[in-house]
Amino acid sequence: MPVLGPETPDERELREWLEKQKRGNIERLETSAQTIIQLVTGLYGVLFAVLALSDQPAYLERPVVQWAGTVGVGAFFATLVMALFVLLPRRVSYETDNLSEMKAVYQGLLGRKAVLLQLAQGCFLLGMAALVVVILAILWQG
Repeated sequence: MPVLGPETPDERELREWLEKQKRGNIERLETSAQTIIQLVTGLYGVLFAVLALSDQPAYLERPVVQWAGTVGVGAFFATLVMALFVLLPRRVSYETDNLSEMKAVYQGLLGRKAVLLQLAQGCFLLGMAALVVVILAILWQG
């Protein structure tokens, strides 16, 4: 059991730092979601360029390119949807004089955004892996 007493400067500095981190959590999650959206948008261009949907080159007949391309397009789309859900505003209601309810609402909002961002990151990695498989399958065709 800690001894209660006056707060030391180090303890105050630590408490203030933790408060600042807590206030910035949602902003960091939303910034991460925006970054993922930007990356996926660029990688969609790369994936569609490699798949060359208008020319129908010979490598598009290879099943590995078809499957990996399909997985990549789907994974990148899922990433975009989840990242957008992180950014979309959501109506929350709570009583302003009930701190425990306010804390629960905040924790729920933070938790939802964190889970969606983790899922988006997983789909992003899956899409990247599929893109690598498509590129390697094209390079190693024989």
